[in-house]
Amino acid sequence: MIEDYNLTLLSGGYYRCDPAWNKSSTGIDQCYKVYFPVAGGVSLEMDTGAFALKAGRIYFISGFRLKRQVCDSRMDVYWLHFVPESLYLRYLLDQLPPVCSWALQKSGWSKRSYEEICQIFENPHGKESKLRVDSSPVAECRIQGLLLSLISRLLEKLDKAAIRNFHPEYYHIKPPLDFINSSYIENPPLREIARKAGMAPNYFHRVFKQLFGVTPFNYMLAQRMNRARHLLASSTLSIKEVAESPATTIRSISPVFSAPRCASPLPGTEAQTCGP
Repeated sequence: MIEDYNLTLLSGGYYRCDPAWNKSSTGIDQCYKVYFPVAGGVSLEMDTGAFALKAGRIYFISGFRLKRQVCDSRMDVYWLHFVPESLYLRYLLDQLPPVCSWALQKSGWSKRSYEEICQIFENPHGKESKLRVDSSPVAECRIQGLLLSLISRLLEKLDKAAIRNFHPEYYHIKPPLDFINSSYIENPPLREIARKAGMAPNYFHRVFKQLFGVTPFNYMLAQRMNRARHLLASSTLSIKEVAESPATTIRSISPVFSAPRCASPLPGTEAQTCGP
């Protein structure tokens, strides 16, 4: 269904990384990232090893699998952070390597395309940015369309049998999943959620975790964290105010959005090439 492929843009812009950019992964990295380096390079330590990013390529990165980021000198980069709105697309993206890349000229993105990122975000040259309320709908639609085009090229690499095997169970639990997505702030009990699929609570809990690798409770917590990230990026609220907001109901958000600094460069390897 088409709604399974909706994306929420979180932040983006143009940034010059230097050693002050170095850090270990935190809750703020729990999203997918697209980087367009135009000068210099950095290293990313993922759960499968280290990857070197350099100018002239486009990178699709799973922040969920990031352990540490290191810039030994500098990197000038256009960037986008986003999350899929459905667990189904999240599941598909989780089957991919942690870092994929294409030669920029073969990616479908032009210089005009990634420069348009700065048109749809406020403070696009800072560390943090948010979507402009008056951004051009043309630019925003084009960015969304190009992201989906990249995702479609990535999904071409997935095993088709694994995708087919996922579909029946997913659509069986789609009604309770839709209920979760509309009610996660209230944190409904498992029995109420499972009733939407006509399942016993324990059975639904087991099926949900088998499909998505996360419990219904932790999924709702992740949704509230994503909502908190959106509020932090799109308002002037402090971390404490966001944590106490009825829109998130998170009481211990501060540790998730803080991180120790690290400064040692990593030996890098090339990201997996996904394009021709």
